[in-house]
Amino acid sequence: MDVIIGKNPVLEGLKGSLHINKVSFQKDVNRKDMKEIILLCEEKKIPYTWVERAKLDELGKAHQGVVAFLSSVDYVSLYSLLHKDGLILALDSITDTHNLGAIIRSAYGFGAQGLVLPKRRSASLDATSFKVSAGAAAHLPIARVANLSDTIEEFKKKGFWVYGAEADGSQELSQINFPKKTLLILGSEDKGISRLIKENCDGLFNIPMADFDSLNVSVASGIACYSYFLQHREG
Repeated sequence: MDVIIGKNPVLEGLKGSLHINKVSFQKDVNRKDMKEIILLCEEKKIPYTWVERAKLDELGKAHQGVVAFLSSVDYVSLYSLLHKDGLILALDSITDTHNLGAIIRSAYGFGAQGLVLPKRRSASLDATSFKVSAGAAAHLPIARVANLSDTIEEFKKKGFWVYGAEADGSQELSQINFPKKTLLILGSEDKGISRLIKENCDGLFNIPMADFDSLNVSVASGIACYSYFLQHREG
């Protein structure tokens, strides 16, 4: 991911832990609208420039007058996620960056503590997924792993229960009582969760629908995260 485009994604990126090298504003943008971003740049000693709109248009049409430039994507170590005590998501062969961004947004919104992405056959953070996440990607810890099956075993050793969302899952989502330490597996819409990963799950659940075959994976993710949230929210 080289850039973040759009006012809210840039703002959340500055509030989060991303390594931002520079911010560029459109010359004729309303500076009052950018006041909070400018103040954060000055506070964090991040240089910013004013450029012609055409320059920002080259980076993405939906920039809203501001673009941030990144030095690197701040993935966390798997070790840091293994020591969490709540909901962690893991994605199996999800390659669409829009879906990744939407999953991150709902996961963070419902209190998930992290996300695991395989290094191969998986979408990774880029400008699109960051913008779709509405900036949540700057706050949700995300780890990349070489082998998802081995990673699941590591989570199990740390006391996590592993549940997968599958159209042919043996239980309905409403029947699942999620333990506090839960690893939630989501697969691609066309192939679902791979056989080896399914064999490593403690349970597979489906989300019943009225007259349709399946949900978009990001929608299914949001529903499952909300179910966990309802079971474990405080107060």
